[in-house]
Amino acid sequence: MWRIVKLIIYFYLYQVLFTALVTLPEIWTQLMNNGGHTDGFTGAKITITATCLALVLSGITMIWHLIHFKYVKFNLKSFGEVSGKTMVLSIVWVVASMMFANLCCEFLNLPDYTQTTAYAMSRNVLGILSITIMAPLVEELLFRGAIQGHLMRKWKMPYLGIVVSSLIFGVVHGNPAQIPFAFVVGIALGWVYYLTGSLLPGVLMHFINNGSSVLLYTLSGDPDATMVSSLGETGALALAAVGMVLTVVCIFVIRKKVVDEPVQWNEENNLQA
Repeated sequence: MWRIVKLIIYFYLYQVLFTALVTLPEIWTQLMNNGGHTDGFTGAKITITATCLALVLSGITMIWHLIHFKYVKFNLKSFGEVSGKTMVLSIVWVVASMMFANLCCEFLNLPDYTQTTAYAMSRNVLGILSITIMAPLVEELLFRGAIQGHLMRKWKMPYLGIVVSSLIFGVVHGNPAQIPFAFVVGIALGWVYYLTGSLLPGVLMHFINNGSSVLLYTLSGDPDATMVSSLGETGALALAAVGMVLTVVCIFVIRKKVVDEPVQWNEENNLQA
């Protein structure tokens, strides 16, 4: 488990490091505007652009770290060819999962500490890049490739590896309102990775999940908008029910009709992660 702890530490460390580097000029400028004195200086406000830039830079660095130190192998195996049917079903599955997972999170009514920041990022070019492109790449390489792949090979119990890595994926988000949703979506991402041995479906699923969030923020223009407020309780429940049915159908078809056998996860076959 120390391997996983180290990776999570680096994940946060790079974010803190680049946030400090990006915001240091702003802090220095405000200090100079204050006559160089710290008296009455309450600290620089970190702009949303600086936050987004820090996330993009830390994401690039984390990807380099994972590849350079061989936690994942960035090759045709890690992003291997996957059938078109699997890709399409994976897309339908993640959209279906979002339908009922979002409503469940609304009913839980957990505090959302990042709502304002997420809304601001969805209206910033660097923020959109960070949410829709960088996050899917970094998080799939880290949580599915480096963490889940390692657990499945070590424990010889694939489903336990999927559940544990998905739980870590949810908790690392750090925001109560996101944890249950990230866990549910993480299960979907992890299961497809287990079956195919490829990171490509997960990256695409993750891209659609995050991109949909940005799109909904943009279309609604209201950071407080929910499924219930937009569709009404009956409409939201109906959409969630459709999502659950589609999820079951996708799981059945992928496992019974598309992927005959999962890839072999063992120490010798270490190309998937």
